[in-house]
Parts: sequence; structure tokens; C-alpha cells
Amino acid sequence: PFVTMADKVAVVYIVDVGQSMTECHNGRTESDLDWSMRYIWERLLFTAAANRKTWAAGLVGLNTEGTRNPEHENGHQGYEHISILRDISGPVTTSQLRQLKEQIVPSEETQGDAISAIIVAITMLEDFFPTHKYNRKIVLVTDAQTPMDADNISDIAERLNDVRIDLTVL
Repeated sequence: PFVTMADKVAVVYIVDVGQSMTECHNGRTESDLDWSMRYIWERLLFTAAANRKTWAAGLVGLNTEGTRNPEHENGHQGYEHISILRDISGPVTTSQLRQLKEQIVPSEETQGDAISAIIVAITMLEDFFPTHKYNRKIVLVTDAQTPMDADNISDIAERLNDVRIDLTVL
């Protein structure tokens, strides 16, 4: 099971919507993006259906046409084509899920950096849930076909461990 009823959980899902995710692999007739989103929608729907105030979920788009994240807005380089589609300010509702489905569309972008998207997600979790009272998780869904800047990867791994955030890459 994903969580127990007593858990306080905050999850940020990072979804690669880039050009390569429109391809079909492994004999499937649906795109890698559509196939991957089935997992994300299931998790978000489970969270919405539980209607628990202590379960929060956010969604970040990677390789989006535009850019909307605080790192980029603060002038930091390398955060282009990463967009926060839903902040984790509270529980997700079914009406919000319908709105999110409209935002998850394939793009022609190939320049979003998954490592930078992880940093955006870490910052989201730290800003909304600064204490360790919540189980904090990041789920990255990507085919890893776009370039990644792994220069500070050990620092990022250390930061994840220090602030107790679990990272799952699918």
C-alpha cells in the first residue's frame, strides 16, 4: 500500500511531457506519456478520493512549452521548461484533477532538465512542509531522453537525505 490512514504525506509528481514522450514503445499503441499518466492519475485520484487534509500532492511538468517555477523567476539559469502545474498547498480535489488533465499535453520541447525539476520539487516540499512531520516524496516520470546537468548530483542526493525526501524515478 502507498500509505496508511494515519500518515501525513506530501508528494510532488514530476511528469516529462517532452517530445520523446509522445512515442510508443514495447508494443503499446498509446504514447509513453499517456501510459505513464495512468499511474499518476491513479495515485492522484486515490489521494482525492481519500479526502484527507493530511495528504497533499503537487504536479510539476518537465519539458513544458513555457516556464513557471520560482527558481527561474529568481533568475537562476537551467530551470527553463519546468512548470509547476499544481502547488502542494493542500489536498487535491476531483475538480482540480479535471483541470490538471487539460494541462498535461505533449510539447515539442527537449531542453528541460530533470535534475533541475527535482530541485524545484525539493523546494516545493521544503516550503510547504518544512518539518519532518510529513512523509515527503518525489516521483519523477521520464524517459530520460533530454540532456541532464548532473554536475551537483551528489549535493542533491545529500540534500534529499538530509531533509528526508524519498525520490522514485519511473
